Amino acid sequence: MIARLWTCLLLLLAPLSALAETVRVGIFVGNDIGFGEDQTLGHAEREAREMSRVFYEMGDIPRERTFLVTGAKAPEVRDTLYRVEAQVCELSVQGHDVQLLFYYSGHASREGLHLSGTLLPMPAVRSWLESSSARVRVAFLDACESGTLARSKGGSSTEVVDLKVDDQITSRGLAIVTSTGPLSVARESDAYGGGIFSRALLTGLRGSADVDADGRITLEEAYQHAFENTVTRSVSGTSGVKTPEYRFDLEGVGDVVLTRIPSRAAGLILPTELEGTYTIVSVSSGQVVGRIEKKPGKERRVALPPGRYVVRKVRREDVLLSEVDLAWGGDRLLDDRQMTSVELGDPLTRGGWTDRPVRVSVRGTGATRYLAGNPGSMGGEVATRVRISPRLRLDGTVGHARGERDEWEGWLSLQTTRVAAGLSMQWPRDRVDFSVGGGLQGIRTRQYVEYLEAPESEEPIEKALVDIQQILPGAYLQAGVHLPVGPWAGIEVGTRANVMLGLVDDVRQPMVELQGLAGLTIGMGGRKVNRAEQR
Repeated sequence: MIARLWTCLLLLLAPLSALAETVRVGIFVGNDIGFGEDQTLGHAEREAREMSRVFYEMGDIPRERTFLVTGAKAPEVRDTLYRVEAQVCELSVQGHDVQLLFYYSGHASREGLHLSGTLLPMPAVRSWLESSSARVRVAFLDACESGTLARSKGGSSTEVVDLKVDDQITSRGLAIVTSTGPLSVARESDAYGGGIFSRALLTGLRGSADVDADGRITLEEAYQHAFENTVTRSVSGTSGVKTPEYRFDLEGVGDVVLTRIPSRAAGLILPTELEGTYTIVSVSSGQVVGRIEKKPGKERRVALPPGRYVVRKVRREDVLLSEVDLAWGGDRLLDDRQMTSVELGDPLTRGGWTDRPVRVSVRGTGATRYLAGNPGSMGGEVATRVRISPRLRLDGTVGHARGERDEWEGWLSLQTTRVAAGLSMQWPRDRVDFSVGGGLQGIRTRQYVEYLEAPESEEPIEKALVDIQQILPGAYLQAGVHLPVGPWAGIEVGTRANVMLGLVDDVRQPMVELQGLAGLTIGMGGRKVNRAEQR
């Protein structure tokens, strides 16, 4: 603390910048591991990364002023806090208005933050926030008993006040929002895709909390959205209702703007006439990334990272579904009349809607030689992939390839026909699907060799012909990437290692061939879910 004060005093001697501006700085800390009897978390570190991405994309926090700390011990986190404060001091004495944002997800207690077997005392964190040189400090904590931070020494949480900060900051002070009270337990849900509070906060910052549809998400809007969704989601939990707390000690006029919905980002638009609750689910992770309480009369736009999504609207008699493809950006317009209606409880409402039950592929292939003296080969194949479970697939392939080598002493032609069957695992991501698999195959090879034979006598040189055919047992390992380009079509590329057991000079030995492939795919079967139209 003393070193930090000396730093600020020295920087006061530096010349003030002629062009002061609002500067935003963010620290995002996540740790899945606490200490003692703390159960290992599954989402805290990922949530810190997601939160840093949201504020980088939508919160005007540049990459060089975004500090992400995951899986670190208390000394490393403390060093980051003081290092960032030194930068804040420098910016402040140069005349800049600084807004500092701090986010933590992980284990905690009244004593402090639990960081990989170490403790960062809560009083130290509170003191750092209260004494920071930043004009406005905003802190979000998603942890057990995190409400301790929102309690000033000997005091209690204060009432909500009007908060104002826009492009030019006109308020000053500290705002702390925590996921629980001082004696409460925070909850993490695999079904909800992470901490209930953090997930609600993330969806709100991306646009779900923009109740006045002005394209800005303020601190008050973000808190109200997180509060309502956290309480609603935790009512059915066994740990009791989880109630976020706050401490707002700010003065001035204007709204503290946390994020803005960028006009050029990928987005989902809900027209003025729509009404109801719309839930946005990421296809790649299965997580809820947005929940919008839409009221008629105002258009709403939610900014989303490029990717593939499904929107659900649960009604009394059915569920409306719509696919939203934002893999390459742009806006999509949602319309209840164009959404697919399915019955309540239908498995289609729980996932698997973008992957058709059967996929047929037509590919071109190229392979290395698997035996010295043999040529490489080029060919084609037809493959099918049948969905067994959300991740598991059954694969079948029939292919043919041909290669030739022509030299002065002779000519060799190689033909290969393969029939294969196997299993693969497939993982959808924002823009593409990854898959890894393997199986067994039977391979028929035919080597046709024509060469010049020179007898020992003075007889003329003659051509000799050799035709060798074998059926070889084998296996394969394969990895690939599939890029959907429409409701039914796609492009895929991949690589395969073929292992065969064949006769070479009357000796059976293994041979390995490396093969690359690329082609087009067509999805078949299943029920179609209508897609949101491009605006």
